[in-house]
Amino acid sequence: MSGSGDVLAGSRDRPRRRIAAQTSIAAAALALSGCTSAAVGSAPAPAETAIAADCLAPQVVQSLGLVLDPSATATTHPDVPAAGSVPEGFAPSAAIQCLAGETLTDVVGVWDAVTVRRLEGDLAGLVDALARPSMSPNPYGCADSPGADPVGEVWLIDAMGRAIRAAVPLDGCGRGRPEVAAVIDRLDEVEATHYPVRLSRARLATDQVGHADQSP
Repeated sequence: MSGSGDVLAGSRDRPRRRIAAQTSIAAAALALSGCTSAAVGSAPAPAETAIAADCLAPQVVQSLGLVLDPSATATTHPDVPAAGSVPEGFAPSAAIQCLAGETLTDVVGVWDAVTVRRLEGDLAGLVDALARPSMSPNPYGCADSPGADPVGEVWLIDAMGRAIRAAVPLDGCGRGRPEVAAVIDRLDEVEATHYPVRLSRARLATDQVGHADQSP
């Protein structure tokens, strides 16, 4: 694995149908899992403007439940502002969604990956969904939902390339509200790239597991 220019080498494809299907299933599962409760809290402070969206920034990777391995990238990813509400007057022209859940395999081993999706379409609908309040924790507990958070982290980008890290309202189980996932599912995916962030299983360990599976 090697860096290319000023970005980390990733696996690029266009998995819209597969990811969209996973998002729809996850959103439906959340709606049926009892993760509903009353709205709580006030709106977050307006997000600060950043020079670019970065799904591999330390705060974003941590929010996705991962840890960035320094050996995974030749590029330094600086800290980014805290997620916040969409500032008044900010007019997004595209969205960047950061997701966990994918893996990549190379000569080193198996890596946990962050998927970066560039989305375009009815961004006004996304802004409205992001403005919804988070829900209070479900007092009855939450059924286990398969897979990673279907919303993850969301950046909005304006026509000048400036970006804000949008706060995603949560459901009663601490995951992105299904209304946000539903709006994202209706957007057009322009590009999707997978970036390795953490070595989860070294090649030696992977080979040993494979040999064990083949043993009589």
